[in-house]
Amino acid sequence: MGFARGQTARTLAWQLGRQLGYGPTEPDELPVRLRADPRPVLLAVTDLHQAGRGPAHLPSGRPGTVVDDLLAPLMGLPDLRLIIETEAPELARTPDALVLTLEPADDARPVGTPLPGPRPEDAVTPAPPAPGLDWRTASADEREHALDRALTTGAAHELLRDPGYLVYGSVPAITATLEDPAVPLPSSLRAVWADAAPALSAPDLPDAQRAAVLHAAAAGTDPRLAEYLRPLAESGPWTTRWSRPSRPAEALALLPGATGSDGTLVSANGLGQLARLALADGQVVASPSSGGTPWQPVALTAVTDDCLLALDGAGTLHPLPLATGAQVPMGLGYLALHHNSASLASLPERPTAIASTPRHVAVADGQGRVRLWPLYDIGPGPRNVEPHRTGVTAVACLDISDSAVLLVTGGLDGTVRLWDTEGGDSPPDPVERRAAVPVALAAADTDDAGPVLAVAWSDRRLHLWHLLSGRRAVVPALHDVQALALTGSGHLVTAGHRGIRSTRLDLAALWAREAGIPAG
Repeated sequence: MGFARGQTARTLAWQLGRQLGYGPTEPDELPVRLRADPRPVLLAVTDLHQAGRGPAHLPSGRPGTVVDDLLAPLMGLPDLRLIIETEAPELARTPDALVLTLEPADDARPVGTPLPGPRPEDAVTPAPPAPGLDWRTASADEREHALDRALTTGAAHELLRDPGYLVYGSVPAITATLEDPAVPLPSSLRAVWADAAPALSAPDLPDAQRAAVLHAAAAGTDPRLAEYLRPLAESGPWTTRWSRPSRPAEALALLPGATGSDGTLVSANGLGQLARLALADGQVVASPSSGGTPWQPVALTAVTDDCLLALDGAGTLHPLPLATGAQVPMGLGYLALHHNSASLASLPERPTAIASTPRHVAVADGQGRVRLWPLYDIGPGPRNVEPHRTGVTAVACLDISDSAVLLVTGGLDGTVRLWDTEGGDSPPDPVERRAAVPVALAAADTDDAGPVLAVAWSDRRLHLWHLLSGRRAVVPALHDVQALALTGSGHLVTAGHRGIRSTRLDLAALWAREAGIPAG
């Protein structure tokens, strides 16, 4: 269901993409995703005649642009039906449309009376509240229509220079207005908003996290705005510590002993080049060799302080010493040889995800199986579990005793499942099931909350699970996430094509919010 009133083609596409399980999706990408989607889809769009936002001279200000840029490309897709509610039937733009004229209800607005929304007298309303207003206390109408009114008085640029308004103002109105090059604003602000707007448009985003989203987008791009927003962002349950948008990464490995402020992690970019980053600030402290031959990384895991296990796009496992003379554990070399040989003989047995603890290595494959290998005693061989009937997309593991391991898997079936090696069986019900794919997992025994699981989904949602209580919290992701790392001190590192970001988590506040308990 898409609510078109006051929306542009972009913001309406974000709405629809979220509900379909894709996350906020751009108008040109939505038909591509739907064409590949095997589900039959029924889309209903309301109030199409009231679509459009921003400066009247721009295409985004007209309802027809929503049709041309978003709805018309969807009309010819197989297995898709579209219902449009409008008082302007010509917006259907197709001779094949079945038009139903509905009789108004007894208490409905009589035909010909003005539509709800901004009144004509609003055009002569004085400029909106001056910058500096505490927009947290502003009414819903002030937040939604302040920029619409400012456009009629020529004060839009002044309002958009108020960071408080950017945090709490209307996402469709700001998005449309920033597309007007005539509005005099710094280019860095437009770049920050382009990153933040899809996440800010989420209907379930709490007010307390809006500043954190905008601060996350500004970190690494607009230091002045980020510093201005930091105090407000830090009042919420999570805050970006540092961001490196110029350092794309496909995989991450947290080195043993790393915490929120100490230690390092290793990232791998699309060419397989490694970088060792300080957890304190994200600065590169070393550039280990990955063997000199370009490779396509899928996953990394740190097996020891100076040795990684890497998985490439062909399903091949590579032990990677981080320094000259570093020893590769015997068990690591053996399991890599075993899986590489097996995948040559059987395509479904190719590894798809890896994870490790100080004593074990988990290798998942395309048949839904995971093999948990002991790192230093290869005699008994691996323990095998089959938590999914489809390919495993992500795996994480956590030592819970000298011999027992907590194994977490995500699969193409849209589920996240747990397996305890002491019990030997996976619980029948998944931890979570969604109409999206879990793309990365990370688990840590945190100082304040005990075992915590982080799940990155294909629709740009990050879920945090308190495994002892079953509580879940949601943290917005600004971009697609390819890899996760979680420290015992509650710092979450995310990586993808748009760079690497470290986020401080107040886990107690996150759990309290989800349970409806006032934090503190």
